[in-house]
Amino acid sequence: MGVDDGGQGVAVTIASGGAAGPGRRVLRLPSWITLVLWMLVVPLALVALGGWQERRGAETRDHYRQASQELPGTLAQLQRIEAGNPSAFVATEGPDSRRFPVSMAVAQVRNAIGTVDEGVEVSVIRYPLSWITMAGGLLAFLAGLVGLAAARIAAVRARRSRDALVRSFDGLRRILPFTLGALLVGFSVSGIAAVLFEAASLWFWDHLSTGSAKLFGLGVVLAAFAAYSAVMAMIAMRRVFALYTLDPLDVRGVVAGRDEAPGLWRFVEDLAARHKALMPDTILVGLIDGFFVTEAPVRLAGQERVLSGRILHLPAPYLPLIGETELAAVIGHELAHFSGEDTAYSRRFAPIHAGFWRTMGALDRNTGAGSFVLHPALRLGFHTLETFDLAVAQISRARELEADRKSSLVSGPESVPLTLLRTAALAPVIVGVLDDAFHAPEAGPPDLMAEILRRAGNGLPDPAARLEERQPHPTDSHPPAVQRIDALGVPLDDRLLARAARGPAAEDTLLPHALFSDWSGLCHALTAAFLGESRQAHQLNRQELEAAAAAVPAEHTVLYENGKPMMWAMAFIAVLCVAFALCATFFAPVLGLNHDPGATAIIGVVTAVSAGGALLYALWIRHATKAPLMTFTPEGLVSARLREAIAWTDVVAMRVTASQRLALVLALRDEAPLPNRIGFSLYNKVNRRKRIVVLEAMGIRDMKAADFEALVSRYLSAAYARRQLAGD
Repeated sequence: MGVDDGGQGVAVTIASGGAAGPGRRVLRLPSWITLVLWMLVVPLALVALGGWQERRGAETRDHYRQASQELPGTLAQLQRIEAGNPSAFVATEGPDSRRFPVSMAVAQVRNAIGTVDEGVEVSVIRYPLSWITMAGGLLAFLAGLVGLAAARIAAVRARRSRDALVRSFDGLRRILPFTLGALLVGFSVSGIAAVLFEAASLWFWDHLSTGSAKLFGLGVVLAAFAAYSAVMAMIAMRRVFALYTLDPLDVRGVVAGRDEAPGLWRFVEDLAARHKALMPDTILVGLIDGFFVTEAPVRLAGQERVLSGRILHLPAPYLPLIGETELAAVIGHELAHFSGEDTAYSRRFAPIHAGFWRTMGALDRNTGAGSFVLHPALRLGFHTLETFDLAVAQISRARELEADRKSSLVSGPESVPLTLLRTAALAPVIVGVLDDAFHAPEAGPPDLMAEILRRAGNGLPDPAARLEERQPHPTDSHPPAVQRIDALGVPLDDRLLARAARGPAAEDTLLPHALFSDWSGLCHALTAAFLGESRQAHQLNRQELEAAAAAVPAEHTVLYENGKPMMWAMAFIAVLCVAFALCATFFAPVLGLNHDPGATAIIGVVTAVSAGGALLYALWIRHATKAPLMTFTPEGLVSARLREAIAWTDVVAMRVTASQRLALVLALRDEAPLPNRIGFSLYNKVNRRKRIVVLEAMGIRDMKAADFEALVSRYLSAAYARRQLAGD
């Protein structure tokens, strides 16, 4: 029982070979500390960085301005000295005083004047960047502070009532896009300005070497990348301003009009009158969804038509298994949502709430180049939603308990608890029949409701074992059944449990025939639609499995270790050693070794041994890499480092790392046999406790690490796909 959507869905999981790396334990800070760091501490650190840059920038600017004022006078003074005595010498001031010919001093001062003039221009341009760094950090700090405060205030106000919830979230979603935008702009502007300031600082280095020029270029590139990322993130952020949109609910069912279900409409009209509730505009009957009402748009599966207005959905499998009292209780519960304006609340609130979650999820997945600078804004957005969802859950719980109370006033005090227990007892039987029919649609019965009745006649599970379960719902958090029964004050005794676990009674099975003009025809139509969709799902899944199985060749894939980089490195070391030995021999006087023949001999021996060792190691690598490193077969992996092959279907997780060496990490299932290593190796490991195999190499010949990982993933997926195809 719920609002908007819900019910007993058929959960079907189709296994396929996957490849995800075994997790490593990572020290993570509590979420609130991380949030405070990103929203407050990091922006303040940027402000502090800007302040430090401002002091440095001001000192540099004032220094160059003063120099630009003093150097012309110094030049004029030196020119007068040169005119009077061209051979005169001048001395610099300070502890490192040096004497220069006056002509050289004049030339140096002239060059210095040009440099200082450029320095003044650079410092004048560079100085405002420090203020931009501070301004961006301050903007990010204020945006983070406002965002955190707004989320907290809105969440507290939202707990007061449904109307307060809608008003608070509506106001929050108007503020939050601008807050997220300000956070994004603040971080981006501050980061770009800080990088450009430091890049411009390289101009003032005394000796602008090739390395410092590269650093300057790198700084400009980083600033350009940050600017590009900010633009991409801003484009993505535009989606945040479309938080109202709500996609229609996709429902698998049929419309039960007054001609198709005259008894049902009379039954609902009577209940609506007794509950003083609004009538639904449309009644839907489905197979896999539960009891629910909604005023959100609904789109029937396989149709373009979108239904609007008040909609009541009933699950066909329950109708012949619950009695009239239980049916009145559950429909009365749903109609109570109409009388309590719950569906109107959902219609007003669900678009902005669901739209916000959908938008933030889309930003998180699809920002691309803008993900770097968008990270703080995403953290704030998700924190806001999670904080607000506590109030949503509280309101949802109150709505469900109030609907239970109103329904019990009309249908009787035990009607709602009996309905909760009865549906809990029936759920495993119904799901079991639907799961079997989904997995084997060709063998499915023509009437799934009749098959459910047959299995229910064999006995129902104990409903008491399912009291802690919650009814599934896309937006609401329903309280567990035990809490709902306890809130009604009805004792949960053996008599009530026995009534809930009863088998199908004649009056129960005849009830749908009184409600629908052609109940059997409706059951056959729902069954045919379900089996047809199941066949399509199986066909699509088989096509995907066949494509995965065909993604690897039938013949073996042989991989060789890439030893060329190491061989070239050893050859280069040998050349360096030989060059050093030659220098030590032919330039011994320059190096001061001509008076020590022993030192020359030692150098020659050491360099010769080093060069020979490097060449021998290169030759050994060349020989070793001629043999295959790994061989991939459709069935498994054969390694030159392991005595036994590893079956792909024994691998439950995979990871490829590439830092100093390439490493393939395989996690094996518990019952899989562990291979044995061949000989001793520092790099290849078999961890028997963790059941992890690590195979390392210098690289894979003619293949990058990402390509190698993709190849392993394809073989894994293909092996699992073949196993599943063989089991069909």
